[in-house]
Amino acid sequence: MNISTNLLIPIKKQKLLLMVLMIGFCTKILAQSDDEVIYFPDSRPTKVATFEINSSHVKYKSKNNTTGQYSHIFKQDIMMAFYPLGTYHVYSEAQKDLVSVNYSTPSNNKIDKLLTKDGNVISAEINAVETQNTPNKIVYKDRESGSQANIAQSDLSIILYKDGKYQLFDLPSEVAKVLLKASDDVLAVSNPSTDNNTTVPENTIPENNSPNNNNSFPEDGHISDNVIIDDDPSLLNVDTQLFREKALAKTRELEDYLTLVANKKTPFQKANDAIDAAVKLFIDEKRMMEVSSVSRTEVKKYKIRTYFEKLKLLKYDEVRVSWSDISYVSKIEKGEDGNFYGIVTFQQKFEGFIDGNLEYSDITKKNITVILKTYDKYIEGEKTTLWDVYLGDIGVVNTKL
Repeated sequence: MNISTNLLIPIKKQKLLLMVLMIGFCTKILAQSDDEVIYFPDSRPTKVATFEINSSHVKYKSKNNTTGQYSHIFKQDIMMAFYPLGTYHVYSEAQKDLVSVNYSTPSNNKIDKLLTKDGNVISAEINAVETQNTPNKIVYKDRESGSQANIAQSDLSIILYKDGKYQLFDLPSEVAKVLLKASDDVLAVSNPSTDNNTTVPENTIPENNSPNNNNSFPEDGHISDNVIIDDDPSLLNVDTQLFREKALAKTRELEDYLTLVANKKTPFQKANDAIDAAVKLFIDEKRMMEVSSVSRTEVKKYKIRTYFEKLKLLKYDEVRVSWSDISYVSKIEKGEDGNFYGIVTFQQKFEGFIDGNLEYSDITKKNITVILKTYDKYIEGEKTTLWDVYLGDIGVVNTKL
């Protein structure tokens, strides 16, 4: 009679052996350094192909997703993410937002950054050969002292490599805490050649940190290329392309919230949060949403918050809402209220399912009014005129099966 050798090992030793095996397995998992990945609060990793941060949520597509569909989650449902390689994102409960740090930039792309478990950042140049020949230690040149040094892997939390890759040496939940604590120090690390050097390198575009960057109006009235030319002087130097990009971005963000609210798997409170975030995209809560159906000729109108509340409570087991052919189609024109208006058009596909069967479907062409609103802001005592884009009424053009 054959007896399994496992039975000859005492139970406590079996448990200890299992723990050792698990630790070895986890070490291999934590050592992965070239994955673009999201870590959820339970430390579960998901490799991602795309990752887009909006005002209150994240839109992503996993690498093993064969359907082409995006997933939408709130920022607080992400513990930590690496996307793209060279950038990490970690959720801050204090800020109620994702803190994003690009740790491999032109100013620090020659430096490896060793983050210890207590949150210290070591500016280093890792000796890969020596490290390979020195078990359980990382051998490096200290960029501050210029001397050779080494550190035990057990003292490390993570290495952020100069090529954008990374390597974890601790549990993801602990690494996330260290990354959040050390964010400012990671950003402060720079190449020695750029320290105290005010010369702009050749072929480098300097960052514009002046109050007139992006969405402000230069005080000298200079008209740059690609601007909206209008008789109204307040439109001078508003970049046409930037306006269109902002309008389309707000439109796509609205689509993301609409998808969250319509999805019956979205928790009730998170659907409410999505509604609040969606309403903030509009210039005010009086904006109207037109709703049509192939089964009636009447087009109904609802205030935007009411529309989302009704969408959340639709009597379908599953609702799918998707937008396509989103495009900016009109020139900007001034309204009687002093704001400036344009139109974005898109196709909306609506599908309602009961017991897995498609009960209703239609495709509606809609127009969204987008509004450029200017406002004054005082920066260091100087008044600067800025602008932003908001959404207005959403109207039905036509509806078909």
